[in-house]
Amino acid sequence: MNGLLPEIAGWASIRRYDTRPVPKDVIKRILEAARRAPSWANVQPWHFIVVRERAMKSQLRQLAVGQPFVETADSVVVCCGDMSAWSEEQRLKQMRSLSQALGRSFNEEKAKESLNDPAYNPLLRGKDVLVARLYEQLSLAIAFMILQAKHEGVGSCIVGAFANEITAVNMDLYKKTRHDLGLPQDMMILTLVTLGYPLEDPQPRPRKPFDEVVSLERYRNPFA
Repeated sequence: MNGLLPEIAGWASIRRYDTRPVPKDVIKRILEAARRAPSWANVQPWHFIVVRERAMKSQLRQLAVGQPFVETADSVVVCCGDMSAWSEEQRLKQMRSLSQALGRSFNEEKAKESLNDPAYNPLLRGKDVLVARLYEQLSLAIAFMILQAKHEGVGSCIVGAFANEITAVNMDLYKKTRHDLGLPQDMMILTLVTLGYPLEDPQPRPRKPFDEVVSLERYRNPFA
């Protein structure tokens, strides 16, 4: 293996951190990687809030059903999905901007027509489909984020168990956290990512064999 693959193969969740602060420029590069992630239709429906202040990290720990590493990490990235990014106004703005960047003329009438197609506009399929698209988009950005963190020597962990609109647990705390973070109505907290210098070196968790998850041309036709 060479290039990026060894860093990918060596990635593991880090839940024990030392007390060294992660420099702000390192955090910025990690978030820049997230910002550069691919985005279907170039919607980029994400926003990231870097939390370093102890009191808010303690509150996020409570939100994450008491998982202690959320509080002991140097930083916690609150990863939000922006539902308003899928509005007609924002989609037209995005498509216009993309056309300009590519040096193409922008046909607003044709762009509006595309928004009547559920294949291009998850809003037409209701909130559940919209949230699924938000998770899909955000997962790409988080993948870029944690790989850049690995490259920087910074450990990370994606927090799956916590209170939000999807799990519908501890909603009072979730609403308080949204308020304290100043989130607008259309912004949802979808997950948390902890960052910090590792105090452990766990082995990567085993993955299914290559031939079990990869096929050539047809399902279960070996790639080799």
